[in-house]
Amino acid sequence: MSELHKIAGATHARLLARATDQLLGICSGIAADGQLHDTEIQFLSTWLAENKDATTTYPGQLIAERIRDVLADGVITTSERSDLLETLKALTGHDFLGTGSAAPEPTSIIPYDDEPHIIYPGMAFCFTGRFLYGTRAKCERTILALGGTAVDSVSRKLDYLIVGTLIEPTWRHTSYGRKIIRAIELIDEGHGIAVINEKSWTDALSNGR
Repeated sequence: MSELHKIAGATHARLLARATDQLLGICSGIAADGQLHDTEIQFLSTWLAENKDATTTYPGQLIAERIRDVLADGVITTSERSDLLETLKALTGHDFLGTGSAAPEPTSIIPYDDEPHIIYPGMAFCFTGRFLYGTRAKCERTILALGGTAVDSVSRKLDYLIVGTLIEPTWRHTSYGRKIIRAIELIDEGHGIAVINEKSWTDALSNGR
């Protein structure tokens, strides 16, 4: 690689990092009061359209996709507004980029597979919790489009249990926590189920695995 290409690459990386920091700063300001207004969603949509570089990498790409989903039908519902607000709060309030979880320390006891080898055709996937990627239905549609099978319960036939980023510290006492506990029991019995966090799954999507 020529020196000129190296300089250009380094410059682009700095600009991308600056745009990402600016985007997260905007999201932090919007989410700070715990409310999300339609005008703020429209502002974010306009900003992303004018700063496309920020949408080429995580988490800008994820934010842009969520906002496109919300605005797709021209109507912003209360549920969509609430989910988007939780997404922005998770992105700006926790170190999930490293951990893959928006919850504090209690999730560390979940036996996540750090290096999942995801192969979709014919494999069974179950989703639990709430996802930055989108609704459970959207996650399942993605799995089906890639040749996998989406199931509602954890059994010996399951290949992957994917845990959403928006998991609560009290996950053990939630309905989706029962799926995690069941998966742990089956793993302890020697069954080859892999429990992975949302970030590992979306990374696999980006890498074509």
